[in-house]
Amino acid sequence: MSSFHLMLPEYLVVGFVLLALLGNMLVGNRLRLASWLGLIGLLSSFVASASIWSKSLQPQVMVSGGIVVDNYSLLVNLFVLLAGIGAILLGWGERRWGQEFPVLTMISVLGMMILGMAGNTIVLFLGIEVLSLPLYILAASEHTAAGGEAGLKYLLLGAFSSGILLFGLALLYGALGSLSFIHFASLTNTTSPLLWAGLTLTLAGIFFKLGIVPFHMWVPDVYEGSPSAVTQLMAFGTKVGAAAILLRFLDFGFYLTPQWWGPALGYLAVLTMIVGNLLALPQTDLKRLLGYSGIGHAGFLLVGVATHNLDGARAMLFYLLPYGFAVLGAFAVLILVAGNQDTVTISDLKGLASRRPLMAAFFIIVMLSFAGIPLTGGFVGKFYLLQAALFANQPGLAIGLVVGTLLGLGAYLRPVQALFSVGDESRAVPAWTLSGAVVLIVAVIGTIGLGVYPTPVVHLVNLSANFFWLH
Repeated sequence: MSSFHLMLPEYLVVGFVLLALLGNMLVGNRLRLASWLGLIGLLSSFVASASIWSKSLQPQVMVSGGIVVDNYSLLVNLFVLLAGIGAILLGWGERRWGQEFPVLTMISVLGMMILGMAGNTIVLFLGIEVLSLPLYILAASEHTAAGGEAGLKYLLLGAFSSGILLFGLALLYGALGSLSFIHFASLTNTTSPLLWAGLTLTLAGIFFKLGIVPFHMWVPDVYEGSPSAVTQLMAFGTKVGAAAILLRFLDFGFYLTPQWWGPALGYLAVLTMIVGNLLALPQTDLKRLLGYSGIGHAGFLLVGVATHNLDGARAMLFYLLPYGFAVLGAFAVLILVAGNQDTVTISDLKGLASRRPLMAAFFIIVMLSFAGIPLTGGFVGKFYLLQAALFANQPGLAIGLVVGTLLGLGAYLRPVQALFSVGDESRAVPAWTLSGAVVLIVAVIGTIGLGVYPTPVVHLVNLSANFFWLH
């Protein structure tokens, strides 16, 4: 299989970015044209990634080991492209953001795809930056005080974390004399202080993107001030990209030395699960609630890495999909309920069950998936993570996961309860939009499907994880 064919998903995204920019030059600032090109480009890339994925596909190493195309990277492509498609649909027709929105969304998704393919530290850093730079702009695209604060805070803290990451990668090169993850695996028998420092700083930079405690303080403020479509992309796509590179970096490059990083990741996972869900409990602003919820879910994802076994890797990869569907559904409802408002609070949901019963039912389903209730994808994902922790003989991780889930249950049931409360009758009834309805229906079908019959996705995830695991 040629390298061009293997890289076709990335080439398609780049090509449609250029087409959108060229279209703007030729026909002027046409938001609808840019949105259609963005949607077609990401859908084409999704189809290309799905068609290349194959049981018989062997990992292909290109660009002197910098890029690895395998079923793992193709699965990451599918997840982040789903997040990008959702973002463009949720932001459809929003003239406040201009035609730059779909273009910047495609570029950010490209960075996430690069992270899934990264085979050395240069491509890792390149992916992080390509992912982040468009999001700095998109976070500030709401012309409000909260939007400006979100953009500035994300830019400053993001630049600081990128500096930490780059310093860590430089120390790793100084300690190991190599940039390639596969070379790290054969050189990590050293006890050099440079290696310890480099690994710590590198992980800190990745943890910032995931929102792991104590690198989480930016999340609620940025989520609150950013446009909801952009927040969805951060909550789903960024987590997929950061989790994908964390798993490949540690379980591929440092798989011989889990005693260095495994216990620390376990403690951080438990702390993140508990702190994120605990802080979500008192929130009234739904975007802040989902921000703290995202922190808690980052802790769940970290469980899959901290177990350092194949079951944990598979569980983490699977968990990304039901979490992503729930994020898509929750933000679709938020956008539909918000109308022209900048924020949505729990009180804004009052009376929705009587005024828009179908919308309320869909919202309940995604909230129950966040909480991990049976017959939803969130329950199956948490079950696999719990199973992985127990198989790895790490009861502390299992207990932390259960406690975090119970705390999250309280946070997610509050907005569900509000749906059945008496609301303000003078408030406008939320209006359905075609794009919002499409996203919400897909999210609910995915959530229920993964809860009732997860076998096909489990099989897909298992095969994808097997291709990069060295054991």
